[in-house]
Amino acid sequence: MASIFKGSGDVDNLLPMNSQINRSGGKWYNMEQEWLAALKEIPPKHVEVSIEPIYQGDLLRPDSFFVEYKIGKSYVQEFIKNQPGG
Repeated sequence: MASIFKGSGDVDNLLPMNSQINRSGGKWYNMEQEWLAALKEIPPKHVEVSIEPIYQGDLLRPDSFFVEYKIGKSYVQEFIKNQPGG
């Protein structure tokens, strides 16, 4: 979980992620910005997030991520490939 959400900076919060999905304009970045905007509203919206890394074979780097999140009453599912463009 990103440091902007007070995520742990320890190894329990580290997964190898393609930089293009996690930088400005990337799918992961845009998703986190949506969560942040909801939390900054007055009053803040309730945000729930579940992230599941998906591995292929014995690889240590996730192939993709399945993300489910809820902002208020709106429910979203995202499948993001761990590659350029997501």
